Amino acid sequence: METSSQAETQASAAMSTLNGQLREIYGRAAYTQKTHEKMADDCTIKYQRIKRLEIVLSAITSGSLLIAVFGDSGTGTIIGAVLSTILLGVTLYFKEASLGEQAQKHATVASKLWGVREALLSLLVDMQDGRAKDEVRTERDRLNGLLEEIYRSAPRTDRAAYVAAQQALKQDEELFFSDRELNRMLPARLRAGAISTSVKGNPAA
Repeated sequence: METSSQAETQASAAMSTLNGQLREIYGRAAYTQKTHEKMADDCTIKYQRIKRLEIVLSAITSGSLLIAVFGDSGTGTIIGAVLSTILLGVTLYFKEASLGEQAQKHATVASKLWGVREALLSLLVDMQDGRAKDEVRTERDRLNGLLEEIYRSAPRTDRAAYVAAQQALKQDEELFFSDRELNRMLPARLRAGAISTSVKGNPAA
């Protein structure tokens, strides 16, 4: 009896340790996923701003050239030369930064991490439902391997994106919904109140 009780205590402690590790992995994956998502958003915003700036500078440069042709040639030429130089600098920066490509890379990484994050969440739920410890460990190792592959090829992020991710996860709670919000999105038969009523009213439940 004493040996059996000791074995159960050890098994419970092992599952608790495993659960804690999975929670840590889930937390890191969630933060990294949201950080790459914010990086993708930031790159997209910069891309759009620079494209608009290019359009404006191109239009003004063309206008200054028209002034040089039909009006004050000296003033128009000077303005056109200055704006052309600025436009060239913006274009070179835009090409070097590859903001559109960077946004796509961060979005791809965020998408992959989202899949792993959801798999980790499902694994934590399975543990609560009594999934065997060895099965949980096998799945944990597989997901860790996926995360290693994703991290190895992921582009670098910056502190601003991490802070934005922290704000989104801790304060805005972007990963979660209240019961009221979920009920608005789900069909009537799948809403929280309907499910609990159905379970209570089912003699086999």
